[in-house]
Amino acid sequence: MSMALRRGSPFRVVSGEYMATAQGQPAERLSVTAKGVSEGAMPTGRRRGFLVVDPQALVRHGLALTLSSLHDGAQSWQCGTPAEALDLLQQGTVNPDVVLMDADGLPDDRTASVVDFLSALSGIPAIIMSAAFSAAETRTFLAAGAVCCLLKSDPTAVLADAVALALTREGYVQLPYGLIAQSSPVKLPDGGLDQTAVARLTNRQRDIFRLLQQGCSNKEIARQLGVLEGTVKVHVRAMMQKLGARNRTQIAILAARCDISAN
Repeated sequence: MSMALRRGSPFRVVSGEYMATAQGQPAERLSVTAKGVSEGAMPTGRRRGFLVVDPQALVRHGLALTLSSLHDGAQSWQCGTPAEALDLLQQGTVNPDVVLMDADGLPDDRTASVVDFLSALSGIPAIIMSAAFSAAETRTFLAAGAVCCLLKSDPTAVLADAVALALTREGYVQLPYGLIAQSSPVKLPDGGLDQTAVARLTNRQRDIFRLLQQGCSNKEIARQLGVLEGTVKVHVRAMMQKLGARNRTQIAILAARCDISAN
């Protein structure tokens, strides 16, 4: 079993074609079948695109074929390293709906490598794959923006669910049920982050900080606070300066380490 969680919302369990809330009441239809997302769940005529990042060419090719079987006519781009993937994205030669990256084979500090990669994707949904994750790694990757931590031993149906959740772009995350545990995210180098500066944030910035802690996007934060998305971006830039953060992801990681009450 795997669980689908919406950032900032109660747990929701993926079961068959439906999601159920924590209270057991049926929620909206997810429209996932053995062939992936049903035609009713996405506009017809649109060709889906996937960027597959894996150091092994045969694995990349096999995953691309699987994605094509789940989404008729899907286009896949393949590369061996995160750096190659970012080069393709910066050149504008690829336009993926979802990025799938194998975290195995990365340098010793793979947690930092994955977090840096996620921060550079600029909002493109990403699924991180591995032969094994620790609970702390999983929480860290999800806090950094991943939509799913997928075990490579999972069946194709779980991959189909993960891709379907990523394509909704509605803030859902998916992870193996057994990894939901009380643990702290893996500690990353602070990179000069000033945790004491959190106390100097304005009330509005503290509101944004709390929502970043829940994994909300700028658009979701703007909707919840009743402000323009551009206003949120201005606050985030100001927070980066106060906290000594290089990017939004570092703020989110710092937010995950801090405990700011709702009052």
